This record gives sequence, structure tokens and C-alpha cells, in this order.
Amino acid sequence: MGAPQVSKTPLMTLRHEPFTSTEGLAFLRHCYQFVQSDWQHLPRIVDLPDQGFERNFRGSCILGLNGWNISQEWELGLAGELETASGVRHEIDLVARHPSTLAVAELKNKPESPPDKNDVIVFFAKVLDYVAHNPRVLLTEALPVFMSSCVFEGPTLAACVGLGIHPVSPGLRPLPLLGDTLKRIDFELQGGLALPQKFAKQWEDACAGFNRLVLGLSESWMSAKCGYVSDTLMSLRATLDTESYEMSQELRQVNGDCSAILSAIRQLKVLG
Repeated sequence: MGAPQVSKTPLMTLRHEPFTSTEGLAFLRHCYQFVQSDWQHLPRIVDLPDQGFERNFRGSCILGLNGWNISQEWELGLAGELETASGVRHEIDLVARHPSTLAVAELKNKPESPPDKNDVIVFFAKVLDYVAHNPRVLLTEALPVFMSSCVFEGPTLAACVGLGIHPVSPGLRPLPLLGDTLKRIDFELQGGLALPQKFAKQWEDACAGFNRLVLGLSESWMSAKCGYVSDTLMSLRATLDTESYEMSQELRQVNGDCSAILSAIRQLKVLG
């Protein structure tokens, strides 16, 4: 069998500037590592409805995220004794505070009943209820994250994308982490690594898809559409129409391309 054809033509350069803080990216990377790998190797707690998904993730955050304050179980004050605009406190699965970033995460492990779009909408409403009564939260990066141990269904993923929530599941990197991973691949390519021809085409598609995602979702994130005005007033910008379903499918496709290219690079390095 002959050697695979290697791309001789210049590859598309990824054009991307970070749109989350260094700490926010570190949190998202930790989330993805947990659902993609760590959770697969942890023992299940059969007495808990989620088999210990939330408890194990919280423990991994406490051990693995230096400089972060991680909330306790059954958190009702956004990890700061905060009230809501409605006057009703909501339970948040996990809140992680850093001086520059506030990460708020919903965690779902129900393989027999995957999260639906209403789960996403309720999560968004709970976060917004806290933010509306506490605009100072917006002085730092606000990072809502929806984590699932199983693959998102189409409407659920579209709801995350449309509402500016970062979805994380096996094989699905949230957009900031996807961009960082593609930048690392680009660094390898700029350093002289030659991809087999079919993966070179996949790289072109991944770059083009990612650029479309950044353009289409640039105003959807909470830190982009919600702003601090005073301790009693926040701003809420109307965003451009977002093609949520199309963007969510693009996110899934670019993630698939990214994973395939990473596997090809690892194989190239093994073969020397």
C-alpha cells in the first residue's frame, strides 16, 4: 500500500482572537476533559439520580482549578449569598468564582433521558434572574455552561447556541476551547507538519466553519449582550438574528473535523 498523499499547498490560516478570558478558557477545558475522558473512568454512585456526575465534577474542580472558589452542593446564592430579581432563590449545580470570571454550570447525566431545550431555557432564566438583581456580577466575565454526559439532541444544542450558553458534551468542545484547539493545530502546521491530503481539506473546512461560527455568534454571549450600568441597573442588548440550528450543526461539524485532524496528527507523530 502506498504512502498517503501529503498536502503540498499552503493551508488556510486560522483567523481567531480569544473571546473568553484565560481563566474562562481553563474552566471550559476542565469541563470538556471531565465529560470526554475523566467521567468514563469514575465509579458510579448508584444511590444518586445522576450517579455522582455532579459530585465527582465538583471534586475535580476543587482539586484541579487552582485559584477558584467552588460552591458547595445545593447552592442557592450564586456562591455569594445573592438574591434574585424574582425574590425566589434557585439551585445552581455548580458555581466557580475567580477574580476575573464567574462560571455557572448546569450538569446533566441522564443517558435514558437526555436534556431537552426546556432544561436549557430554565437554566438561562435562573442565571438571568440572579444577574438582573445583581448587575455587579457583570463586572467580571459571566460564563454560563451546560454540561451533559451524553450527546446533545438538535433542539437542545440549538437552544444553548442561541442563548449564549457554552455546551459541553463528549466530542463537543465549546466554541472558545474549539478555537484554542484549532490554534494549536495551526501552530503545528505553521511549524512544517504536513497533513495527508484528505485531512488538509478537512482543515480548510474546519477553519471556514469556525470563522462562520465566530461571526454568527459574536454577540450572543452573556458578557456581550448584558452589561453593568450601576449596582441597580443593567443593560440588555438585542442581538442580531442568530440561525441557531445552522450554527449548532456547524459547531458539531467543526468539532468532528477537529477531532479527526487531531487523530491524524497523533498518528503522524507516532509514525515519526
